[in-house]
Amino acid sequence: MKARRAFAIAGVSLLLAACAHLPETPRAGESPVATTQESPSEFVGAYNGNSFETAMGMLVEADGTFRWGLSVGGLDMRASGTWEERDGTLLLTSTPTPVAPEFAWSGLEQTPDGPLVRIVRASDGEPFQYASATLECSDGKRVGDQVMNEGWSPDPGACPDPVAVRLRLSMYDIVSERYDLAALGWSPGMTARFEFRRNDLGVADFTGATGRLEDGMLKLEGARWPLEMRKMPPREAQP
Repeated sequence: MKARRAFAIAGVSLLLAACAHLPETPRAGESPVATTQESPSEFVGAYNGNSFETAMGMLVEADGTFRWGLSVGGLDMRASGTWEERDGTLLLTSTPTPVAPEFAWSGLEQTPDGPLVRIVRASDGEPFQYASATLECSDGKRVGDQVMNEGWSPDPGACPDPVAVRLRLSMYDIVSERYDLAALGWSPGMTARFEFRRNDLGVADFTGATGRLEDGMLKLEGARWPLEMRKMPPREAQP
């Protein structure tokens, strides 16, 4: 996980570095560089959304593609795809469409002294320890905690009659469906085993996101969160 995070941070840094090497808009009297559009869109360029403890950058290129990256805290995200301009609005489409990560039911284990919940990686069956589990008890109470390598069970007496469980990977806001334990065939002395399917973890879906330029700021809406990034001057125009 640490190695993937270092790679993601490096990726955002490279994206921001690439921003400095975009060709500038031709000055008066100069021949414009050929693009796929009749005239360069005002959206073409590099954008910097860096702030305290946050690295974020975006490239909107004249060939109709875009790239975006973010690294903040334990969260690393990226996106890429195509764009078009319509009535002064930037319209984004992620290509290919990302497949969302998910938790999936895997089966039951007879483990009299084992944990109530265990999560493994779908790719290799190894323990997955970055998620948390929340149990719904028969009295309506909810108890939960992080699921470690060895699995997780509530403290003795905390939830004597569990009825359902839900899993969550908080940093990426991934939440499983509610699993009814009785419907799964679970009973005391069993471990409910789930698997985490990574799929396109860390890839944001920007399809349908729109953006407008206001006072040099690109304001994106319709993605995972509202985003704001400042348009950077071309390299030759930077002091």
